[in-house]
Amino acid sequence: MSKKTDVIHELGTRIGELLFEAVRLQAVARRNGDTESSEKIAAFIAGVSAAESACLRTDESCGAFLMSRLDETRAH
Repeated sequence: MSKKTDVIHELGTRIGELLFEAVRLQAVARRNGDTESSEKIAAFIAGVSAAESACLRTDESCGAFLMSRLDETRAH
């Protein structure tokens, strides 16, 4: 990999880690019955995941986005 590719991959990895933490916090909010926070976190996850995929194209955040949506489906 080139240095440029390494940097983009590292950024994608860090964004993915941030999003997985957001998924964890979303689950905590749901367990606590905090619907407003859960919805705000879901919007954050969707926005960051879309931006990461469109701009970096590393797809590191895809798993977090899918987990967020799956968890949301279970809640309804």
